[in-house]
Amino acid sequence: MGSKLSSRSRPALVAAGIIALTLAPMPAAAGGDFGFKSGPATSGRTIWEGFHVGGHVGQGDADYGIGQTTPASPLTTIRDGADSLAGGFLYGSSWQFGQWVLGTDSAYSFAETKTGLNVTAGGLSASAEVDWSSSTSVRAGYLVRPNIMLFGTVGVALAAIDVSGTLIAGGSSGEKAVGLVLGGGIETMMGSRWFARIEYLHADYSKESFAQVGGGTFDVDLDTDVIRGAIGYRFDWSPLDFLKN
Repeated sequence: MGSKLSSRSRPALVAAGIIALTLAPMPAAAGGDFGFKSGPATSGRTIWEGFHVGGHVGQGDADYGIGQTTPASPLTTIRDGADSLAGGFLYGSSWQFGQWVLGTDSAYSFAETKTGLNVTAGGLSASAEVDWSSSTSVRAGYLVRPNIMLFGTVGVALAAIDVSGTLIAGGSSGEKAVGLVLGGGIETMMGSRWFARIEYLHADYSKESFAQVGGGTFDVDLDTDVIRGAIGYRFDWSPLDFLKN
């Protein structure tokens, strides 16, 4: 599990990333044209258009809101959240309209939150963790330079929540929580069709209930904050090309 990322250090990290990407040199082919092309002239696409794939890694903070019905005794929270290193892969497609870039972005993330939340009630205990999460979003970006884009994103998130312990009926249980993810960041084309980005994402998930020993439910209300970087490649084709054939 990674060290805790303080609320003061997060803005500093984002600011450092934005400055670094903004100062990144533009590809030589860019010039001052926001619609510059790369690749064969027959494609007609700019470097911001096409299907992309990549990998991401960052720092995630999972906050657990905990409740229960018919408790044996008041629920005692030993820890209410956990920070962890999270990484995975992403993919999507983009289309350019002048200085605007619209598209989709999907990501799958693995995280190490094995020591997430720990609680006790009536001599029994339980812990909660997030094994993985995914999201599918739409993005809207604005080119502040030919190779620099500021963007916002909104979409649907999914997280696998597992609980275990003597407080949980059967010893363990798992549910998939659905939520809303919002965020934004900065992306740069590094040359050819390679890109790099830094983004912040907040996800708020639905409350999930788990059967507990002695009746009633153990309720987990999860939300997460992630700051991550990604590197990927944007191909000179789109999934829509198959529909044209």
